[in-house]
Order: sequence, then structure tokens, then C-alpha cells
Amino acid sequence: MEIRDIGNICIVDVCQNTISQSDVLNLVKILKEKPKIKRLGINMHGVRHVDCYFYTFVELWKEKRKTKISFFNTEIPVFLQFLVSGMDGFINIYLDKNDFFNDKRLIIKRRFKLLKSA
Repeated sequence: MEIRDIGNICIVDVCQNTISQSDVLNLVKILKEKPKIKRLGINMHGVRHVDCYFYTFVELWKEKRKTKISFFNTEIPVFLQFLVSGMDGFINIYLDKNDFFNDKRLIIKRRFKLLKSA
């Protein structure tokens, strides 16, 4: 995992095809060490599978909600895992890094807009 700080935004690049338990421990460590971070963006480019530890991490984060965690560059298999598990209802998924920085054009909202126009 590579970590980049940009003001009150932190970006984590996952450099593997799976988010494992050790990656989740690194994310928890980041959130504890950097309490002033308002937004944490996780670059999911290349991630094809998400471990159960990651789902537990997101569930615990959902209850605390001190830092806004978002995902971008999400691969289709992981996006479908989020969709089936119901996580898409309370996490932000962006198409790319620019959408994340601008906090615009969530993928989920795009999906509903497409359905409305059909």
C-alpha cells in the first residue's frame, strides 16, 4: 500500500489484487495516526477481490464515521461485491481520482440517473 497526504485528504493506493487482513490493519493504523484527515480515498485499481476482514472494517467505520472513506477506480467484480453486500448504500464510490477530489459524480447516483432517463 502506498499512502499520499494532500492537506486533509489521504489517498491510499492498493498495490495488490486482494485487500487482505494486513491491508485492513494498515488502514486502521492510518485512521488512528492521522485524526485530522477528513477524507480517505482508497484507489481500488487492480483489486479483484475483497476479503471478509475488509467488510468488517467498513462496518465498524460506518458506526463511527469520523473520517469519510471513499473508493475510486473500482473494478467491476469488487463493485458487484459492494452492490450485493449492500455496502453501496453507505459508502461513496467514484469513477476516478478527479471525481473523488471534487466530491462529484458518485457512481451510484449516476446509476439512478440513467434509470430515470430510460
